[in-house]
Amino acid sequence: MLDKRPDSSLTRQDFFKTEDDANAALIGIYDALQSCVGKFWMWGESRGDLISAGASGNNTYPYFQLFEPNRFDSNQRNINILDWQSAYLLIGRANVVITDVPGITKKDNNFTEQESNSIVGQARFMRALAYYYLVRSFNEIPLVTVAPNSDAVDYRPFKTSPENILKSIEEDLAFAEQHVPVQYALAKDTRGLVTKGAVNALQADVYLWEAKYDLSAAASKKVLDNQSLYNLVPGEDWLTIFSLKNTNESIFEVQFDYTKLETNDLRGVSGAYLVNNALIGDFTNEFDVIRGKDVTYFTGGMFWKYTGLSKTTDLRRPTNDPNFIIYRLPDVMLMRAEALANGTFEQKEEAIGLINEVRARAGIGLYEVSGGYSTETLVDYILKERAMELAMEGKRWFDLLRVARNYNRPQMLVDLILRSRTPGERSLIRSRIIDPRSWFLPINQEELNANPNLVQNPFYK
Repeated sequence: MLDKRPDSSLTRQDFFKTEDDANAALIGIYDALQSCVGKFWMWGESRGDLISAGASGNNTYPYFQLFEPNRFDSNQRNINILDWQSAYLLIGRANVVITDVPGITKKDNNFTEQESNSIVGQARFMRALAYYYLVRSFNEIPLVTVAPNSDAVDYRPFKTSPENILKSIEEDLAFAEQHVPVQYALAKDTRGLVTKGAVNALQADVYLWEAKYDLSAAASKKVLDNQSLYNLVPGEDWLTIFSLKNTNESIFEVQFDYTKLETNDLRGVSGAYLVNNALIGDFTNEFDVIRGKDVTYFTGGMFWKYTGLSKTTDLRRPTNDPNFIIYRLPDVMLMRAEALANGTFEQKEEAIGLINEVRARAGIGLYEVSGGYSTETLVDYILKERAMELAMEGKRWFDLLRVARNYNRPQMLVDLILRSRTPGERSLIRSRIIDPRSWFLPINQEELNANPNLVQNPFYK
């Protein structure tokens, strides 16, 4: 793993002279990614139908209040989830590397163009990842690809259309795919640094979001074909995906180590939110003991993925350093299944096979293999499987949003959200989410105050 950090007192002109400087700047990007984990999780999970507010702290609020422009805790500290600064810090650091690292090859004869491109490729992946979370959460956002003078540079950009954001993401990933390695010398680095597998997984995800199903299927196939690196963990060891970190099915996960003062709030999230009864019902009805009680969730409905170290005893992680998995193999398998569900009879047969492979690992019943299923039926199967396999991994809201938009099924999203909420919340929630403009978050008022060129998203004007 990279192990040198840049000296913030140096200017960019002074700093970027050697290969070590390039690696140090790259570490700064990975550090910034660690700071994004809380927001990435919140944006992708908290609006979905799989969790309920727990009884602790600031989470005893009705569902809809979570997304109000200004919320404060008991000490009047802003706990607004609309703050996108950590994502733009990641983008800013990536922009610096993308701009300045190539010039080092002229100053350091030991630093090759290939090494430079590998580092820039990782930076472009990180920039693409940050923009992908932002565009799915806010829709129209500022597109900044120019290196700042410092991490705290004050930009006042206009918002950019989601189509142009996604085009930029595709271009970044095309470069990254050409230049990042398949794997690294250390197994941990292969799971924690950017690889071709990570790039292909993000490409599959982006293309699926854009309903470019052939391209998504092709990108996901590249991951699935690399069986020397990516294999499903046996069902009896399913919890080790989270308790041990960096397993054989991991494609890209954000690394944390409390001995290096690298921590996160994922354990706290596990206590602040409970498994929704709708998800518990899915596990119960499917007789899913591999992924259900004492594995995904514990007694009382607390999520166990980021806390538990055992499925037979109340053994809990003592430190706040679980990894955050961005992509793992079943996620990509189910993305490919959805892409193929939009294809031919034979492709639908393969889609069912992929769904069944995930279910077989979980020890639950398999679907009949046939290409005669409708696309809608297959997508419903996939949504259910993704809920049981990927709950609490920051995926669910984005899954619901993608299906509602790509397949013209807004009522599906409304129904699943309402099913998961308390009767007292449903009327107001329905009045909001029935309007697709509300599916994207409002721009933080502090950002609007600081940048007169930004305008509030349409639903919140």
